[in-house]
Amino acid sequence: MNSLYNQEVSKYGKKDAIIALGFFAYFIMRDFVVSISYSQYISGEDWRILEDWQLIIAVTCIVDILIVFGIVKIRKQNLGSIGLHKKNIWGAIYLGLLFAPIFVFSRIVPGVTGGWELYSFGSFMLILMSTTLQAVREDISFVGFIQTRLFGLVKNDFWAINLGAALFTLAHVPSRLVQGIPMGAMIFILLLVNWFFMHRAFVLLFKRHFSLVPVFIMHIASNFPRLWQGDGRAGWLWVVAIPTVVFCVAVEIWYWRWSERHTV
Repeated sequence: MNSLYNQEVSKYGKKDAIIALGFFAYFIMRDFVVSISYSQYISGEDWRILEDWQLIIAVTCIVDILIVFGIVKIRKQNLGSIGLHKKNIWGAIYLGLLFAPIFVFSRIVPGVTGGWELYSFGSFMLILMSTTLQAVREDISFVGFIQTRLFGLVKNDFWAINLGAALFTLAHVPSRLVQGIPMGAMIFILLLVNWFFMHRAFVLLFKRHFSLVPVFIMHIASNFPRLWQGDGRAGWLWVVAIPTVVFCVAVEIWYWRWSERHTV
């Protein structure tokens, strides 16, 4: 079961795990600094401000990705070790597309049924570019790099994945605190649960082919910008909460059944 995945993660030792945790420390500190800058920089919905800020986000994403690539190269590993390869590419694409409609449809249905107005094409494409880069950056950093290297310290698959999910969750906290969301608020707690189980689902998809392709597809789909301007409360419920629960439960069930069939 998961022979390629087990084969790859078994290569890593304590030094790889420590380096990965060091990168995580950098990631969370950098995100905190960027989030503070964001809170001071944004003063409204001015297009030029939004455009400038999306460019800043794009640059930080590229820098983070290049740092991971640099670490992999210095450690004399290859990009295949973080799930960037062409093996089983069509199966990986199919796997991602299998679950993607859960989120894509949730962006379309509320606006159609509620009679909402479409966002402008320019705003939508700018946000799509930003969310795509952020998803790719997080997947390379947390699923492909940090998660696989954690096995250098935590040899148990269950605990390693949950530790990775906890780190992924923690990495999202600074920006929300800077935005002023109280840690004890229900929305904050729900976000923590969301990030934890989303990471678990991404890793389970990753394990099937040891490929980031289905993770990219699903993460971009889950971050897909809202198409409509409409009621925010209905949007949060139908666009975020319900699709996330459906996706995470569906992946857990799929993986459990797939694992049973392929247990040697």
